[in-house]
Order: sequence, then C-alpha cells, then structure tokens
Amino acid sequence: MIEELVKDAPNCSFMTMSNMSEKGVSEVKAMACDRLLATRVESRISGKKVEGVMNRLQVFFPDSRDNLERDAFIPDSVKAEQERGDNLITKKSRVGYAPTKDDVDGDDGDMQMDADATKKTARDVMWENGGPGVWAPDYREQYDLKDPEWRFDAIPEILDGKNIMDYVDPDIDAKLAALEKEEDQLETEANAAAMGDDDSDLDEEESAAIEAIRERKKEFRLMSHANKSANKPIMPRAIRGRAKDKHDRGALDEENIRKKMDGYGVDTTELIERGRKRGRSVDRRRSRSIAVSDESDADMELDSMSNKQIKKQKKEKIDKKKREHSLARAHSKPREPSEMGLKDDSAASIAKKLDKQGKKTWEGMSGEGDNRKSVHLVKWMNTGKKRMGTHNKR
Repeated sequence: MIEELVKDAPNCSFMTMSNMSEKGVSEVKAMACDRLLATRVESRISGKKVEGVMNRLQVFFPDSRDNLERDAFIPDSVKAEQERGDNLITKKSRVGYAPTKDDVDGDDGDMQMDADATKKTARDVMWENGGPGVWAPDYREQYDLKDPEWRFDAIPEILDGKNIMDYVDPDIDAKLAALEKEEDQLETEANAAAMGDDDSDLDEEESAAIEAIRERKKEFRLMSHANKSANKPIMPRAIRGRAKDKHDRGALDEENIRKKMDGYGVDTTELIERGRKRGRSVDRRRSRSIAVSDESDADMELDSMSNKQIKKQKKEKIDKKKREHSLARAHSKPREPSEMGLKDDSAASIAKKLDKQGKKTWEGMSGEGDNRKSVHLVKWMNTGKKRMGTHNKR
C-alpha cells in the first residue's frame, strides 16, 4: 500500500531508517538535503531575476595546451604497499568519533586499524588510556636531545648549586621502615597499658594498687566538680584571702604562701617580693583617698579656727608638699640616652630642642593629638531652599 502511494505521488521516494540502531539516518539526511537544494535552485531559476543574474555570469572551458596525460601523482612508497597488498590499511579506528554513513557496522560500532601499517595518533592513544581528562600526553617524546635515550631520564633537582640526590641516604627507606615499625610497637604497648591487658609486666598486687589509685583520683575529680557548684555565695575578689583574725591569717599570708609553695618545690622569693610591691601600691592609693577625705574634714574645721591659725596650717601644708617633691626628685633616676633610643647626650639635647620646636605649632590647643578642623560650611546657613534676596544664607 505504501509503495503504491509512493508510485502515484510525484517527486516522492520511500526510505527506511531506525532511531534505535541509527541505521539509515545519514541516508535520509543526505536525501532530504539534496531535495531541498534542488527545490531552491529550481525556484530561483524559474523566477524573473534569473535573466539579470545570467547576464553577469561567464563560464569558461579551458582548452588543452598539449596532448600529454597528467594523472594523479602517487608516491613510490604507496605504490610499493599497493603491490605488496598484505599490509594495506583496510579499517581505521573510529573510537571517539561521531558515526557517519560511511561507517561499517560491527559488534561494537568501531573499526579496527592495523598497528604495523600506520602510527597511532594522540587521539587513539588517549581513548586507549581512559579518554579525555584521564590521559595526558607525555611531552618528553618531543624533546630534541643529543641522545634520544636521554629524553625519559629523571631531571635532577638542584638546590643552591648542588644536586639533592648527592645528599640522599641510600638506606633511607630501610631506616624509615625500621622507625615506623618501632613507632607501631610503642603505640601497641601504650594501648595495651591503657586498656589493662593481661600481657602487662605487673603482678596482681601492683595491678590492684594501680586500680585503687585510679578510683581514688576519679573520686577526687568528682568531688572537685561538686565543690565548684555556683549555687552558693561568692566572696568578692577584693577581700578574698585576707586575714580574718590572729588565728586565721588567710591564704595571702606570707608564711602560708611560703609553706604551701615549698611543698611544691617552688622558690617563693620573687613571688613574695612582687606581692609586697603590689601591697605598697595599694596602700599608696588607699592613702591618697584618705588624704582627700582628710582635706574635706580640714575644710570643715577651718570655720572654727582663727585667721592666724589658718595661715599657719596653710604654710605647714605647702612646706609638706615641697618636702615630698624634693624627696621624689632625689629618689628619681634620670634616663640614659641609650634607654631613650639615642646615641649620646648631644643627641638627647638635639631631640629635646626639636621637641620644643614642634610644640610651637599646636601651643594653645589641647595637645599633640588636637587635629580639630574649623567648619567651612555651617549647616544652618546652607540648608534649605534658596529664596529671593541675598544668598549668604538660606
């Protein structure tokens, strides 16, 4: 029935193809393209524009200049292979290529190639070794050296002009294996000791004593966690460790600290000296606060004193301050130029002079870090719409 329809229909042909095996797909494509091209050419020729196009075309047929026959040139090597006929390339590998209509069907869809007749290309080698992304070409084959056998030699590693291989121990592999074996053995012994294996060198009494010590340590650890509970009042740090009375001198007492730290084998000389310095600084701060309170009390007492007594008291206070300043200056030690990062006394004097000159630029301000800038555009004068009149302000 289909064949009869094809015979009755003009310009129609019947072809077979399969999408599963892709058989006949290329033939159908080629036939469709040929028919479409012929239709387009015929439509153009039958149009009105063909006359104007044909007037501009000129077809030339070359004449032969002599009677010699000039056939295709075939190299002698190819002719020799053709004459032998036993090593001709009959099939070529199609691995990695898209199928075409010229392919010969086979079991795997690929065509075989004679390895003796033709050299394998890089593409063939790539597909034989895993395909793209897996195989990488070895560019050492392209090295142009005096001796071709040198191409695949290991390239020496040079550091500071010396070959590293000259300093490699030939027995390093054996030593490394011995070291790893020793580490494995030590690790096995440590795991056995931790797990309490029967292979231990301890007898039953020693093992029992070790277990008792471990249980005791575990109990102490649990008791310590229980005592660290936050569900109790916390003593302020300022009064923690102070002496309560003559019977309890507290944890910060010098004798208690020395006794406790000597039990640990720690020298407490520097520790106690540092504590004394801190105590003096705390006492000094405390005395300053007391002095401030005394001054406030003294101001209240001035109301009940005569003018002569007031003058005498002020003079004594001034003399006392002068005396304190003189003692402070006597005990202070001037810094050496080397401690200030300078070479000698002349360099120190030059630095002091430059410091004075630099302070002249900011004298009268709050200090060296005073980088305040004056406002060039006052916001309240330049905010808002521009109205009629002068424009010096909005």
